[in-house]
This record gives sequence, structure tokens and C-alpha cells, in this order.
Amino acid sequence: MIGNNMDYLKYVEDNCIKCGLCTDNCPFLSKYNINLLDFTNREDLAYSCFLCNKCSYVCPKDLNGKYISLTFRKNNPKYKHVKLNKESYPFKNLAKNKGRSEDLLYLGCNFPAFYPETSKALIELFKKNGFDFSIDCCKNPVASTGFKEEPSKSLEKQIEDLKIDRIVTACPNCYHHMQNKYKVKIISIFKWLDEYEYIKDIKNPCNVFFPCSDRYNKEIFTIIKKHAPKCNDKFVDTNCCGAGGLASKKEKEIAENMTDSIKNEEIYTYCATCSMRFSKYNKVHHFASVFLGIDEEVKTDYFKNALKAKFYK
Repeated sequence: MIGNNMDYLKYVEDNCIKCGLCTDNCPFLSKYNINLLDFTNREDLAYSCFLCNKCSYVCPKDLNGKYISLTFRKNNPKYKHVKLNKESYPFKNLAKNKGRSEDLLYLGCNFPAFYPETSKALIELFKKNGFDFSIDCCKNPVASTGFKEEPSKSLEKQIEDLKIDRIVTACPNCYHHMQNKYKVKIISIFKWLDEYEYIKDIKNPCNVFFPCSDRYNKEIFTIIKKHAPKCNDKFVDTNCCGAGGLASKKEKEIAENMTDSIKNEEIYTYCATCSMRFSKYNKVHHFASVFLGIDEEVKTDYFKNALKAKFYK
């Protein structure tokens, strides 16, 4: 982002060429018939943006509605219940071993609730190699509310107590959100599984739905592609699964249309939230589960599975 928050609004005002590509490629902007320049004057629409980055991808000036939205959100934070829930995640299960754990499996909050059996399998693999695990929220949802996000004190303590060198994330949002926030390296579960040669390659074609956080840089997908060479980017017209940026609370119809835009397709993804959203209409595979030879179906009983994960040893 350019300078402080308000500087970015001025930056958009000075650089937007009103080409309309952002409006043509975003259902939110299209609904209100505005472009990114117009958006800088619509603070009332701060929580209508899904923070998917599609506008930045198509914009010839690399302007980003996500930054506009977050600027407004910081001026007027909302959804305090989300902040409270994710800031002190009630289903957390923190690393407790007293010995050194060079790598820490960081399962996040959604992955163990939607993929409990795959989570257990990963925990056992890490245990086999002398490493611990942690279930907690990376605080990305807190940042989306507009409230000030503080580094996780509990995670900082785990890093210090266990002398952790790397945090291994199961969630793409955790991977991207935690970069450069802690004094350790952040890697994806796919990099770790690749290093330890635990991946069973996928030989059949895979239609991939890319999660918002990794869609345009594909940092995580680079390793996935190595073990699933026949991947296809078939769902380019669907910007988001519908869960992005807390926008589904205000833009329920747009969110549902995003989810409904893909029906009766076999989907591969690497985001548990995307899996949950699309499982209503589709057969969904999570790459981490398939690579382990499990291919677990997404479980939608969040609270039941999250509670079990809280007490898993």
C-alpha cells in the first residue's frame, strides 16, 4: 500500500484512468455501477468488497479495491464479535511439548474443523518426525474487520519455548497473512510434505479452484503443480468462493452467486473454506488430503469437529 491509509485513496484518484475493467470483472463493483475511483468516495460500501484482488489483476495501473476497502474499514471497524472470536479462538489447541520443535504444524482454525481426519494424519506425521502442532486463528479475519490486529502472544511464546524455526501452515490464508510477522520462516504444508517425500502424486487431470490469497502469485501452488502436473485453471470467471473479506454478510446474493457459479463439477482446491463453500453442489478434493492418500470429504459440522480438535492430543 502507498504510505498511510488515506494516501492510498489519493493514489487511486491520481492514477485511475476510468477504463472500466475493474467494474467488468467484479460483481460487487458491477452491482453498484462504480469503478475503483468511484469506490474511494463510497465508504458505505466498505464491507461489500470480497478482498479477492481480481480488480488489481485486471487493472492496467495495478490499483486495488482491497486496499480501498481496508482503508475504510480501519476508519469504521465492524463485526466486533468476529474480532473477539478469532482473537481468542475458543477451539485453540496449542503446542505443549517442552522439547524443541524445529517445525510447528499450524493448522489454523478452519482446516481441522472441515478436514478432521486429514488433520489427525498430519499431526501424526509431524509427531513421527519429532514436531508439535498448534490449532489457532492466524488473525486474518481480525484484519478484515478493520480493528487493529496484534501479533499472537501465544504463538510468540510457542516460538520461543519450543525454539521453532519454521511454521508450517495448512491454510493459504495463514501462509500469506503470517509472512514477516514472526521471527521464523513461514512455509506451506505442501513444501513440508514435498521435503519429507510424503506426497502421492496425482496423475489424473485436476480442475483447480484457486483460493483468493494465492490465485495471482501462486506461491503455494508451485509445489502442488509439481505433484499434480495435469492441473487446469478452469474456473477463472469465479472470483471468490463467496466467503472472502466478510462481504457475504452484506452481499449475500453476490456471495451465493459466486458459490452457485460452479455446479456439478469435480473441484480440486487447497483452501478448506473454499471446499466447504463448494461442497453443496460439487465433489471437492483438498490437495493435502489427496496427496496423503486419504481424499477426505469435507465435513460441514464445524463446531463438532472444532471441539474435537481442541482436545486432540
